[in-house]
Amino acid sequence: MPLEPPEDAATFLRSAQEFWTRVKHEKAKTPLPQGEWYPFDTLSGLSTVTELVSSDYAALARDIAGLPVADLGCADGDLGLLFASWGAEVDAIDYAPNNYNRMQGVAALSSALGLAIGIHDIDLDRDFQLPREVYGLALFLGTLYHLKNPYAVLERLAFQTRWCVLSTRIAQVTPSGLARVESEPVAYLADGREIANDATNFWIFSAAGLLRILQRTRWAIVASKRVGCLADSNPIDGNADERMFVLVKSRAHFPGLEVRLEDGWHAIEGSYRWTHKRFSLGIVLPLEKPFTGFSLDLFIAPALVASRQPLTVSCRIRDQVVGRSQYSESGPVEFSGHLPPFALHEPVFKLDFTVESEYSPAAGDARELGICVPIEPATGQVRFQLRNDPSRI
Repeated sequence: MPLEPPEDAATFLRSAQEFWTRVKHEKAKTPLPQGEWYPFDTLSGLSTVTELVSSDYAALARDIAGLPVADLGCADGDLGLLFASWGAEVDAIDYAPNNYNRMQGVAALSSALGLAIGIHDIDLDRDFQLPREVYGLALFLGTLYHLKNPYAVLERLAFQTRWCVLSTRIAQVTPSGLARVESEPVAYLADGREIANDATNFWIFSAAGLLRILQRTRWAIVASKRVGCLADSNPIDGNADERMFVLVKSRAHFPGLEVRLEDGWHAIEGSYRWTHKRFSLGIVLPLEKPFTGFSLDLFIAPALVASRQPLTVSCRIRDQVVGRSQYSESGPVEFSGHLPPFALHEPVFKLDFTVESEYSPAAGDARELGICVPIEPATGQVRFQLRNDPSRI
């Protein structure tokens, strides 16, 4: 039976919350023959998951229609069973020796809800194979920091999964509080009983570390959200527990160029969009192809140069200027810049643009206006191109 998810993100959340109530009711009235139900509420993060997928919900729903869903580190299978309730084929995957009730819970809940799913005992820290060749979506919540080899697992998943919703614990400072690691691509290796007396806790990434390992293992980061302790979270203190939820898209399955409008954009007006004086693009590079530069089509509106003062547009990647141009006449122009080698080491990077001009909007227009960017009418996309000059490689 093909997956028929709710028609939009709001309906997704409403349906998921109704299912959550049903799960809690079934667990309350159905004791396990041996052991106990998983004590943490897997479905409590539904609003965060909905927020993550809302902007890309239509594409996500379309891409997983007819493809199975994998619930990795499934606990009692609550989240996977939600998708099964919509008609998805679901594989619930966990490692029974480390599962809270040795996977009795997922089997019992599947039976109680009358929802058939595949239940698979797989150790992700070994040379594993998932039950199916390709999944439309992997649900990978609260499991990454329980793995000895997160890099290997993430890389394998990128080849077998088109989309993934992932969450894991992160930290801003070391346990001593003496070192801030939030912006450094690092991970803390826990002692055997250091975190909640649980020897299956291994790597607690910084926020930058989590994003780096995802990018290096062929994932494009679509959206992220941090919850929990947002000030001075650390790897071991239960009162300083911070989690990061991420929606990622496999670069192995989606290898082409992607251009995303990030900060500093006003609404579409016909065939163009005004920007703020600072605006940015998120660029997902095509895999394994060398590029040395880029171009972006702009439009210099007459009002921008009416003062006869030149308008300047500059662009940075991180702290490095990669392009700068001045314009004194109105009309369409092509802004171009170069791509330094460090930008090519990651499949995702950000272009930060700055517009310097004397222009002020007309009376009654409170917007900050930078420059006009032409938009493709059919897609709403900007006109962005990559260049390859072999002499610069």
